[in-house]
Amino acid sequence: MMTKKSTIGYGGAAVAIAVLIIAVALFANPSTLPPPVAAQSTFAVMLTDPPVVPAGTTQLNLTYTDLSIHVIYPDQTSAWIPIEASGTVNLFSLVNVSQTIAATTVPMNSTVDKVQFNISAVNAVVNSQTYNVTMLSNTFVVNVENAKVNQTLSGVLVDFNPTLVQIQANDVNDSTVYYYVLVPSANAVIINGVSQDHAKVGTIVQLEENNRVRLAKVQQQFNRNVTIDSASLGVNGNTTSLSVTLTNNGDVAFKIFGLTLNGEFNTTHTKPIDQGLRGRMENYIENRINPDTIPFMISDTSLTPLFGDGNGNPANTGSALVLQPGETTTVSFSGVIALHTGIPHFQNPVMTIVPNVGSDYTIRLLGEGYQTYTVTAQSES
Repeated sequence: MMTKKSTIGYGGAAVAIAVLIIAVALFANPSTLPPPVAAQSTFAVMLTDPPVVPAGTTQLNLTYTDLSIHVIYPDQTSAWIPIEASGTVNLFSLVNVSQTIAATTVPMNSTVDKVQFNISAVNAVVNSQTYNVTMLSNTFVVNVENAKVNQTLSGVLVDFNPTLVQIQANDVNDSTVYYYVLVPSANAVIINGVSQDHAKVGTIVQLEENNRVRLAKVQQQFNRNVTIDSASLGVNGNTTSLSVTLTNNGDVAFKIFGLTLNGEFNTTHTKPIDQGLRGRMENYIENRINPDTIPFMISDTSLTPLFGDGNGNPANTGSALVLQPGETTTVSFSGVIALHTGIPHFQNPVMTIVPNVGSDYTIRLLGEGYQTYTVTAQSES
């Protein structure tokens, strides 16, 4: 009996010693401890949109996919975090309100400094007729201002305020046709302390005045820091040359999605005359319907007029220019601005557009804000 009690006593002492050894080892090597679980913040992605649209527009439907946020963690590592979110939203219904389009979680005290999403389709209802809309760029990466996440309910408010450009022209049959191009402008801010409703995808809430003011300040920062230093517009026959020099005077990078050239243009129409399979073309100048706005997409330092491709539809690719702090760059175009048609055997453009020499034109630069500049068309012949 004494032997059994001694065995139990020795066993308990051994367990206590083992626990003590483990505790000492963990204290001496804290890296072996499991990492603490970081507190998480429910994070919503919200969209608001005061678009500039032509008269008669009642809907502007945008289909988005592949939404992701760029997160800088408290340990300064970073990653793009995809969010399972896609859908269609009527931008015309988001004036003075925001709609939650996605929700996820991020660690507290992280920084969400960028939002990215793809646009797979846009259509507009104008005067009760639905039109396909071309984007200057199908992928958007928007910088986020004041990007620290420090509350358990937070989000990013993306102000996607595009301009819907209506282009009127005549087709090969002399009928009036309309093309629509969405020229974007976007900025974003972190919203800490959002309500539970914001975390529910599809929720639409009134835009608070303080958030409206914060978005306006981001746009003003772009307007103040990104300047158009100079521009030139030249005409030689049916060839147009446009050059714009930009400078970022700020201390953060800014994105530029494209620009528009506004004014009165001359147009030359090309009428096909059927003479068998080969046919022929006849050029004529007639003051009928002339476009007053030409959108240009930006890719690196090249400008491309977004007017028409070989199938009678606007081109459908584009990107953006990232202007680094202190950087000056020149973007340019030289070529023929023309509308083509897909009719077989007629490869010439249906309509060629050139500026009027001596007339003034307004360049409108669009990105995370906007800038305008007036240039006079000069003869280069």
